Amino acid sequence: MAELFADLPRADAPAVPRGLYADIGPGPEGETCGTCRHAMRFWRPSRSWAKCGLMRSNWTGGEGSDIRLRTPACRKWEARQ
Repeated sequence: MAELFADLPRADAPAVPRGLYADIGPGPEGETCGTCRHAMRFWRPSRSWAKCGLMRSNWTGGEGSDIRLRTPACRKWEARQ
């Protein structure tokens, strides 16, 4: 039965990632979370994910504190060095 609904989005999945430091958008024009020095990427053989380093104290160890690297930059955006 669960296979029938495997392609549908989860009802509890947030429309906006909850791991962001600030509201989406007021950062530099054309920049994203993926170009920010605070974006931290993690890899395992089966998947990868990203989290905001400014939100480390709020990391849950699950998807709830993940960020999307294509999200428009926030006001705390800093260039990678």
